[in-house]
Amino acid sequence: MGRGVLVVFEGIDGSGKSTQRDMLGRWLAQAGVRWATLAQPSSSLAGSLLRKAIAAKRRLPPETELALFVRDRREQARSVIRPLLREGIVVVLDRHYLSSVAYQGALGLDPAAILGRCVRFSPVADVTFLFDIDPSEALRRIAKSRHADPFERRDYLVRVREMYLAWAPRVPDLQILDASEDQEMIATSIRRVVARLLEERHLMPPPGA
Repeated sequence: MGRGVLVVFEGIDGSGKSTQRDMLGRWLAQAGVRWATLAQPSSSLAGSLLRKAIAAKRRLPPETELALFVRDRREQARSVIRPLLREGIVVVLDRHYLSSVAYQGALGLDPAAILGRCVRFSPVADVTFLFDIDPSEALRRIAKSRHADPFERRDYLVRVREMYLAWAPRVPDLQILDASEDQEMIATSIRRVVARLLEERHLMPPPGA
């Protein structure tokens, strides 16, 4: 059995990642492709600590926050992502190591050091989609459904977006998408790329299968 495909969605909160993740998942299911969707923070011990802090609307010290994210990403890569890929499954991952570069880098930590620390254990994505959007528009979207959390202040998201765009060229096979465009147009662009990867790995079931 061939290796699966790792598809990563990156971008600031409110950029539409979750919507596109769900749309891609429905398309994969309809096509008969085996797939799994994962998010970070995960359900590991470190990920649970991060989720509790987010739920309590408090930020941890930057070094502590980064250390927990690194532990969480390492554990998820080892125990979940790599085994799924070995089984030939398409993994749709909501956030990968570029998020740590952007979010913790925007807090003043060294982005180059974060990148070097994470790439040593992180599986390489077959494609990374960076959803780029103006932070003001992202916050307007968030306000329609819920209250913003501590990661979602405009001044902070402006710095996070700058980090994303500055460090995106360091990530292999990354495509920047205009997240302000029509959702279906974005979904079509994503499906076109993913379909090509599935065909290359012989993971797309034949018609009528």
